Amino acid sequence: MKKIWSLCSFEMMRLLKKPRSYVLMLALPLLFTMLFGGLLGGEGSTKIQLLISDSDHTALSKAYIDVLNKDNELFNFQQAEAKAAEEQLKEKKISGVIRIPEGFQEGIMDGSAPAVAIEHIPDFTSSAAVRQQLSEKLNKISIEAKAAATWSSYSGENWQGMFEKINKETGASSGAAKEQISSDGQPKTMSGITSRAAGFSIMFVMMMLMSVTGTILEAKKNGVWYRMLSTPASKFEISCGYLLSFFLIGWVQFGMLMAATHFLLGISWGNPLAAFILVSALLLAIVGLGLLIAGVVKTTEQQSSMGTLIVISTCMISGVYWPIEIEPAFMQKIAEFLPQTWAMRGFTELIANGGTLADITASIGILTLFAAGFLAAGVSRIRYE
Repeated sequence: MKKIWSLCSFEMMRLLKKPRSYVLMLALPLLFTMLFGGLLGGEGSTKIQLLISDSDHTALSKAYIDVLNKDNELFNFQQAEAKAAEEQLKEKKISGVIRIPEGFQEGIMDGSAPAVAIEHIPDFTSSAAVRQQLSEKLNKISIEAKAAATWSSYSGENWQGMFEKINKETGASSGAAKEQISSDGQPKTMSGITSRAAGFSIMFVMMMLMSVTGTILEAKKNGVWYRMLSTPASKFEISCGYLLSFFLIGWVQFGMLMAATHFLLGISWGNPLAAFILVSALLLAIVGLGLLIAGVVKTTEQQSSMGTLIVISTCMISGVYWPIEIEPAFMQKIAEFLPQTWAMRGFTELIANGGTLADITASIGILTLFAAGFLAAGVSRIRYE
Protein backbone atom coordinates (compact mmCIF):
# COMPACT_ATOMS: atom_id res chain seq x y z
CA MET A 1 0.00 0.00 0.00
CA LYS A 2 2.91 2.34 0.75
CA LYS A 3 4.25 1.93 -2.78
CA ILE A 4 0.82 2.59 -4.27
CA TRP A 5 0.40 5.77 -2.24
CA SER A 6 3.95 6.95 -3.05
CA LEU A 7 3.28 6.73 -6.79
CA CYS A 8 -0.17 8.27 -6.34
CA SER A 9 1.08 11.25 -4.30
CA PHE A 10 3.96 11.85 -6.73
CA GLU A 11 1.61 12.05 -9.73
CA MET A 12 -0.80 14.33 -7.87
CA MET A 13 1.91 16.73 -6.73
CA ARG A 14 3.42 16.79 -10.20
CA LEU A 15 0.11 18.07 -11.60
CA LEU A 16 -1.08 20.27 -8.74
CA LYS A 17 2.15 22.24 -8.45
CA LYS A 18 1.61 23.67 -11.95
CA PRO A 19 -0.37 26.95 -11.77
CA ARG A 20 -1.76 26.48 -15.27
CA SER A 21 -3.50 23.29 -14.15
CA TYR A 22 -5.91 25.37 -12.07
CA VAL A 23 -7.04 27.26 -15.17
CA LEU A 24 -8.52 24.07 -16.63
CA MET A 25 -9.53 22.66 -13.26
CA LEU A 26 -11.28 25.72 -11.81
CA ALA A 27 -11.18 28.99 -13.75
CA LEU A 28 -12.62 27.83 -17.09
CA PRO A 29 -15.46 25.73 -15.61
CA LEU A 30 -16.59 28.66 -13.46
CA LEU A 31 -16.37 31.06 -16.39
CA PHE A 32 -18.40 28.78 -18.68
CA THR A 33 -20.95 28.14 -15.94
CA MET A 34 -21.58 31.84 -15.39
CA LEU A 35 -21.69 32.69 -19.10
CA PHE A 36 -23.88 29.83 -20.29
CA GLY A 37 -25.85 29.65 -17.05
CA GLY A 38 -26.93 33.25 -17.57
CA LEU A 39 -27.71 32.58 -21.23
CA LEU A 40 -29.94 29.62 -20.41
CA GLY A 41 -31.19 30.96 -17.14
CA GLY A 42 -34.84 30.85 -18.13
CA GLU A 43 -35.51 34.60 -18.11
CA GLY A 44 -37.55 35.87 -21.02
CA SER A 45 -34.91 38.46 -21.96
CA THR A 46 -32.31 35.76 -22.53
CA LYS A 47 -34.45 33.53 -24.73
CA ILE A 48 -34.46 33.53 -28.50
CA GLN A 49 -37.48 35.53 -29.62
CA LEU A 50 -39.77 34.02 -32.26
CA LEU A 51 -43.12 35.26 -33.52
CA ILE A 52 -46.22 33.16 -34.14
CA SER A 53 -48.74 34.12 -36.79
CA ASP A 54 -52.03 32.39 -35.92
CA SER A 55 -54.39 32.32 -38.90
CA ASP A 56 -56.79 29.86 -37.25
CA HIS A 57 -57.74 31.69 -34.02
CA THR A 58 -59.32 28.62 -32.43
CA ALA A 59 -59.15 26.94 -29.05
CA LEU A 60 -56.57 24.41 -30.27
CA SER A 61 -54.31 26.98 -31.91
CA LYS A 62 -54.33 29.03 -28.70
CA ALA A 63 -53.58 25.92 -26.62
CA TYR A 64 -50.74 25.07 -29.03
CA ILE A 65 -49.13 28.47 -28.50
CA ASP A 66 -49.51 28.16 -24.73
CA VAL A 67 -47.90 24.73 -24.60
CA LEU A 68 -44.99 25.89 -26.77
CA ASN A 69 -44.11 28.55 -24.21
CA LYS A 70 -44.58 26.35 -21.15
CA ASP A 71 -41.29 25.39 -19.44
CA ASN A 72 -39.34 26.45 -22.54
CA GLU A 73 -35.76 27.31 -21.60
CA LEU A 74 -34.54 28.42 -25.03
CA PHE A 75 -37.34 30.07 -27.03
CA ASN A 76 -40.00 32.67 -26.37
CA PHE A 77 -42.97 32.51 -28.76
CA GLN A 78 -44.99 35.72 -29.09
CA GLN A 79 -48.13 36.20 -31.16
CA ALA A 80 -48.21 38.80 -33.95
CA GLU A 81 -50.28 39.62 -36.99
CA ALA A 82 -49.06 38.01 -40.19
CA LYS A 83 -48.12 41.33 -41.85
CA ALA A 84 -46.24 42.67 -38.81
CA ALA A 85 -44.37 39.39 -38.40
CA GLU A 86 -43.37 39.40 -42.07
CA GLU A 87 -41.99 42.94 -41.81
CA GLN A 88 -39.96 42.17 -38.67
CA LEU A 89 -38.53 39.05 -40.31
CA LYS A 90 -37.47 41.00 -43.42
CA GLU A 91 -35.77 43.61 -41.25
CA LYS A 92 -34.09 40.79 -39.23
CA LYS A 93 -35.51 42.10 -35.98
CA ILE A 94 -36.52 38.55 -35.09
CA SER A 95 -35.01 35.15 -35.85
CA GLY A 96 -38.09 33.46 -37.27
CA VAL A 97 -41.85 33.27 -37.68
CA ILE A 98 -44.05 30.24 -36.91
CA ARG A 99 -47.13 30.10 -39.12
CA ILE A 100 -50.23 28.29 -37.86
CA PRO A 101 -52.46 27.80 -40.92
CA GLU A 102 -56.19 28.34 -41.17
CA GLY A 103 -57.94 25.04 -40.56
CA PHE A 104 -55.44 24.00 -37.86
CA GLN A 105 -58.12 22.86 -35.39
CA GLU A 106 -60.22 21.21 -38.08
CA GLY A 107 -57.19 19.29 -39.32
CA ILE A 108 -56.41 17.95 -35.87
CA MET A 109 -59.98 16.89 -35.23
CA ASP A 110 -60.36 15.02 -38.55
CA GLY A 111 -57.00 13.27 -38.14
CA SER A 112 -54.96 15.09 -40.79
CA ALA A 113 -51.62 16.71 -39.94
CA PRO A 114 -51.75 20.54 -40.00
CA ALA A 115 -48.75 22.06 -41.77
CA VAL A 116 -47.18 24.28 -39.11
CA ALA A 117 -44.25 26.00 -40.84
CA ILE A 118 -41.29 28.06 -39.71
CA GLU A 119 -39.70 30.81 -41.80
CA HIS A 120 -36.39 32.12 -40.51
CA ILE A 121 -33.42 34.31 -41.38
CA PRO A 122 -30.52 32.57 -43.18
CA ASP A 123 -28.13 32.70 -40.22
CA PHE A 124 -30.57 31.21 -37.70
CA THR A 125 -28.88 28.00 -36.55
CA SER A 126 -31.53 26.67 -34.16
CA SER A 127 -34.24 25.87 -36.72
CA ALA A 128 -33.85 22.11 -36.15
CA ALA A 129 -34.46 22.53 -32.41
CA VAL A 130 -37.53 24.68 -33.13
CA ARG A 131 -38.96 22.11 -35.55
CA GLN A 132 -38.42 19.39 -32.97
CA GLN A 133 -40.41 21.33 -30.40
CA LEU A 134 -43.15 22.20 -32.89
CA SER A 135 -43.57 18.53 -33.76
CA GLU A 136 -43.55 17.30 -30.15
CA LYS A 137 -46.06 19.88 -28.94
CA LEU A 138 -48.31 19.29 -31.96
CA ASN A 139 -48.41 15.58 -31.14
CA LYS A 140 -49.31 16.42 -27.54
CA ILE A 141 -52.19 18.69 -28.55
CA SER A 142 -53.43 16.17 -31.12
CA ILE A 143 -53.56 13.31 -28.61
CA GLU A 144 -55.37 15.43 -26.04
CA ALA A 145 -57.90 16.70 -28.62
CA LYS A 146 -58.64 13.17 -29.86
CA ALA A 147 -59.09 11.96 -26.27
CA ALA A 148 -61.53 14.81 -25.62
CA ALA A 149 -63.40 14.05 -28.85
CA THR A 150 -63.72 10.37 -27.89
CA TRP A 151 -65.10 11.34 -24.48
CA SER A 152 -67.54 13.72 -26.17
CA SER A 153 -68.85 10.99 -28.48
CA TYR A 154 -69.83 8.88 -25.47
CA SER A 155 -71.05 11.63 -23.16
CA GLY A 156 -72.73 13.88 -25.71
CA GLU A 157 -71.14 16.93 -24.11
CA ASN A 158 -68.88 19.53 -25.73
CA TRP A 159 -65.34 18.27 -26.27
CA GLN A 160 -63.68 21.62 -25.56
CA GLY A 161 -64.41 21.50 -21.83
CA MET A 162 -62.79 18.08 -21.52
CA PHE A 163 -59.86 19.18 -23.68
CA GLU A 164 -59.15 22.12 -21.36
CA LYS A 165 -59.23 19.79 -18.37
CA ILE A 166 -56.89 17.25 -19.97
CA ASN A 167 -54.54 19.98 -21.18
CA LYS A 168 -54.39 21.50 -17.71
CA GLU A 169 -53.71 18.16 -16.02
CA THR A 170 -50.96 17.08 -18.44
CA GLY A 171 -49.35 20.51 -18.24
CA ALA A 172 -49.21 20.31 -14.46
CA SER A 173 -47.74 16.79 -14.48
CA SER A 174 -45.07 17.62 -17.06
CA GLY A 175 -43.74 20.43 -14.91
CA ALA A 176 -43.80 18.44 -11.70
CA ALA A 177 -40.53 16.66 -12.38
CA LYS A 178 -38.69 19.98 -12.47
CA GLU A 179 -40.24 21.44 -9.34
CA GLN A 180 -39.21 21.30 -5.72
CA ILE A 181 -41.62 22.54 -3.07
CA SER A 182 -39.96 25.00 -0.70
CA SER A 183 -40.86 25.63 2.93
CA ASP A 184 -43.31 28.39 2.01
CA GLY A 185 -45.25 26.03 -0.25
CA GLN A 186 -44.12 27.65 -3.50
CA PRO A 187 -42.67 25.56 -6.35
CA LYS A 188 -38.96 26.05 -6.93
CA THR A 189 -37.32 25.20 -10.26
CA MET A 190 -33.67 24.57 -11.04
CA SER A 191 -32.17 27.68 -12.63
CA GLY A 192 -30.09 27.66 -15.77
CA ILE A 193 -26.89 28.50 -13.92
CA THR A 194 -27.46 25.58 -11.53
CA SER A 195 -28.06 23.04 -14.27
CA ARG A 196 -25.07 24.27 -16.26
CA ALA A 197 -22.80 24.10 -13.17
CA ALA A 198 -23.21 20.33 -13.06
CA GLY A 199 -22.79 20.01 -16.83
CA PHE A 200 -19.63 22.04 -17.19
CA SER A 201 -18.13 20.48 -14.07
CA ILE A 202 -18.55 17.09 -15.72
CA MET A 203 -17.11 18.30 -19.03
CA PHE A 204 -13.98 19.93 -17.61
CA VAL A 205 -13.30 17.05 -15.23
CA MET A 206 -13.44 14.75 -18.25
CA MET A 207 -11.05 16.99 -20.17
CA MET A 208 -8.62 17.06 -17.25
CA LEU A 209 -8.71 13.30 -16.78
CA MET A 210 -8.28 12.71 -20.51
CA SER A 211 -5.07 14.71 -20.14
CA VAL A 212 -3.71 13.12 -16.95
CA THR A 213 -4.37 9.54 -18.07
CA GLY A 214 -1.97 10.30 -20.90
CA THR A 215 0.87 10.47 -18.36
CA ILE A 216 1.30 6.72 -18.85
CA LEU A 217 2.22 7.41 -22.48
CA GLU A 218 4.51 10.22 -21.38
CA ALA A 219 6.15 7.95 -18.80
CA LYS A 220 6.81 5.34 -21.48
CA LYS A 221 8.21 7.94 -23.86
CA ASN A 222 10.59 9.34 -21.23
CA GLY A 223 11.67 5.93 -19.95
CA VAL A 224 10.16 6.49 -16.48
CA TRP A 225 7.74 3.61 -17.00
CA TYR A 226 10.50 1.08 -17.57
CA ARG A 227 12.53 2.32 -14.59
CA MET A 228 9.46 1.82 -12.38
CA LEU A 229 9.11 -1.74 -13.68
CA SER A 230 12.68 -2.43 -12.58
CA THR A 231 11.88 -1.40 -8.97
CA PRO A 232 10.49 -3.80 -6.31
CA ALA A 233 7.00 -2.43 -7.01
CA SER A 234 4.77 -4.98 -8.76
CA LYS A 235 2.77 -4.30 -11.91
CA PHE A 236 -0.38 -4.40 -9.81
CA GLU A 237 0.97 -1.74 -7.44
CA ILE A 238 2.04 0.48 -10.31
CA SER A 239 -1.37 0.19 -11.95
CA CYS A 240 -3.18 0.87 -8.67
CA GLY A 241 -0.94 3.88 -7.99
CA TYR A 242 -1.80 5.47 -11.31
CA LEU A 243 -5.51 4.63 -11.03
CA LEU A 244 -5.73 6.08 -7.52
CA SER A 245 -3.92 9.26 -8.58
CA PHE A 246 -6.29 9.78 -11.54
CA PHE A 247 -9.34 9.19 -9.33
CA LEU A 248 -8.15 11.57 -6.60
CA ILE A 249 -7.18 14.28 -9.11
CA GLY A 250 -10.70 14.06 -10.48
CA TRP A 251 -12.14 14.38 -6.99
CA VAL A 252 -9.88 17.35 -6.16
CA GLN A 253 -11.17 19.16 -9.24
CA PHE A 254 -14.82 18.23 -8.76
CA GLY A 255 -14.64 19.04 -5.07
CA MET A 256 -13.18 22.48 -5.77
CA LEU A 257 -15.90 23.16 -8.35
CA MET A 258 -18.64 22.07 -5.98
CA ALA A 259 -17.26 24.30 -3.21
CA ALA A 260 -16.67 27.28 -5.52
CA THR A 261 -20.13 27.14 -7.13
CA HIS A 262 -21.73 26.76 -3.70
CA PHE A 263 -20.02 29.77 -2.12
CA LEU A 264 -19.78 32.01 -5.20
CA LEU A 265 -23.02 31.15 -7.01
CA GLY A 266 -25.17 29.84 -4.17
CA ILE A 267 -25.63 26.38 -5.73
CA SER A 268 -26.65 23.51 -3.46
CA TRP A 269 -25.54 20.08 -4.68
CA GLY A 270 -28.09 18.19 -2.64
CA ASN A 271 -27.61 15.17 -0.41
CA PRO A 272 -23.83 14.94 0.37
CA LEU A 273 -23.64 11.14 0.54
CA ALA A 274 -25.61 10.68 -2.67
CA ALA A 275 -23.52 13.33 -4.45
CA PHE A 276 -20.27 11.68 -3.26
CA ILE A 277 -21.27 8.24 -4.55
CA LEU A 278 -22.61 9.66 -7.85
CA VAL A 279 -19.41 11.65 -8.51
CA SER A 280 -17.21 8.68 -7.55
CA ALA A 281 -19.01 6.38 -9.99
CA LEU A 282 -18.72 9.00 -12.72
CA LEU A 283 -15.00 9.55 -12.08
CA LEU A 284 -14.27 5.82 -12.27
CA ALA A 285 -16.06 5.68 -15.62
CA ILE A 286 -14.07 8.66 -16.92
CA VAL A 287 -10.75 7.23 -15.71
CA GLY A 288 -11.55 3.94 -17.44
CA LEU A 289 -12.40 5.76 -20.67
CA GLY A 290 -9.16 7.74 -20.47
CA LEU A 291 -7.11 4.57 -19.95
CA LEU A 292 -8.89 2.91 -22.88
CA ILE A 293 -7.97 5.81 -25.17
CA ALA A 294 -4.39 5.80 -23.85
CA GLY A 295 -4.19 2.12 -24.74
CA VAL A 296 -5.36 2.74 -28.29
CA VAL A 297 -3.23 5.75 -29.26
CA LYS A 298 0.54 5.95 -29.33
CA THR A 299 1.40 9.52 -28.25
CA THR A 300 0.19 12.04 -25.67
CA GLU A 301 -0.75 14.40 -28.53
CA GLN A 302 -3.06 11.77 -29.99
CA GLN A 303 -4.49 11.12 -26.52
CA SER A 304 -5.22 14.82 -26.03
CA SER A 305 -6.82 15.39 -29.44
CA MET A 306 -8.91 12.20 -29.43
CA GLY A 307 -9.93 12.71 -25.81
CA THR A 308 -11.03 16.31 -26.45
CA LEU A 309 -13.03 15.27 -29.52
CA ILE A 310 -14.80 12.50 -27.64
CA VAL A 311 -15.52 14.66 -24.59
CA ILE A 312 -16.95 17.63 -26.51
CA SER A 313 -19.07 15.57 -28.92
CA THR A 314 -20.55 13.32 -26.23
CA CYS A 315 -21.21 16.26 -23.89
CA MET A 316 -23.13 18.00 -26.67
CA ILE A 317 -25.37 14.95 -27.09
CA SER A 318 -25.83 14.18 -23.39
CA GLY A 319 -27.37 17.48 -22.29
CA VAL A 320 -24.35 19.26 -20.81
CA TYR A 321 -24.70 22.38 -22.99
CA TRP A 322 -28.48 22.52 -23.35
CA PRO A 323 -31.58 20.57 -22.27
CA ILE A 324 -31.53 17.14 -23.88
CA GLU A 325 -35.25 17.43 -24.64
CA ILE A 326 -34.62 19.87 -27.51
CA GLU A 327 -32.43 17.40 -29.40
CA PRO A 328 -33.72 15.23 -32.26
CA ALA A 329 -35.12 11.86 -31.22
CA PHE A 330 -32.18 9.86 -32.64
CA MET A 331 -29.71 11.93 -30.58
CA GLN A 332 -31.76 11.37 -27.44
CA LYS A 333 -31.51 7.62 -28.07
CA ILE A 334 -27.72 7.88 -28.48
CA ALA A 335 -27.55 9.84 -25.23
CA GLU A 336 -28.87 6.82 -23.32
CA PHE A 337 -25.50 5.12 -23.96
CA LEU A 338 -23.34 7.97 -22.61
CA PRO A 339 -22.23 8.25 -18.95
CA GLN A 340 -22.70 12.05 -18.89
CA THR A 341 -26.43 11.59 -19.51
CA TRP A 342 -26.85 9.46 -16.40
CA ALA A 343 -24.65 11.73 -14.34
CA MET A 344 -26.78 14.74 -15.38
CA ARG A 345 -29.96 12.87 -14.49
CA GLY A 346 -28.54 12.06 -11.08
CA PHE A 347 -27.52 15.66 -10.43
CA THR A 348 -30.89 16.93 -11.64
CA GLU A 349 -32.63 14.66 -9.16
CA LEU A 350 -30.37 15.78 -6.31
CA ILE A 351 -30.24 19.50 -7.10
CA ALA A 352 -33.69 20.24 -8.52
CA ASN A 353 -35.85 17.75 -6.69
CA GLY A 354 -33.97 17.32 -3.41
CA GLY A 355 -33.51 13.62 -4.08
CA THR A 356 -31.74 11.12 -1.85
CA LEU A 357 -29.44 8.19 -2.53
CA ALA A 358 -32.45 5.93 -3.15
CA ASP A 359 -33.69 8.27 -5.90
CA ILE A 360 -30.49 8.03 -7.96
CA THR A 361 -29.72 4.33 -7.62
CA ALA A 362 -30.46 3.80 -11.32
CA SER A 363 -28.00 6.52 -12.36
CA ILE A 364 -25.32 5.21 -9.98
CA GLY A 365 -25.87 1.62 -11.11
CA ILE A 366 -25.52 2.45 -14.80
CA LEU A 367 -22.46 4.64 -14.17
CA THR A 368 -20.93 1.72 -12.23
CA LEU A 369 -21.51 -0.53 -15.26
CA PHE A 370 -19.81 2.07 -17.47
CA ALA A 371 -16.92 2.23 -14.98
CA ALA A 372 -16.52 -1.55 -14.85
CA GLY A 373 -16.55 -1.88 -18.63
CA PHE A 374 -14.20 1.03 -19.33
CA LEU A 375 -11.76 0.09 -16.55
CA ALA A 376 -11.62 -3.54 -17.63
CA ALA A 377 -10.98 -2.54 -21.24
CA GLY A 378 -8.57 0.26 -20.27
CA VAL A 379 -6.45 -1.77 -17.85
CA SER A 380 -6.26 -4.63 -20.35
CA ARG A 381 -4.72 -2.20 -22.85
CA ILE A 382 -1.83 -1.23 -20.54
CA ARG A 383 1.40 -2.76 -21.83
CA TYR A 384 4.09 -3.51 -19.27
CA GLU A 385 6.83 -4.59 -21.66
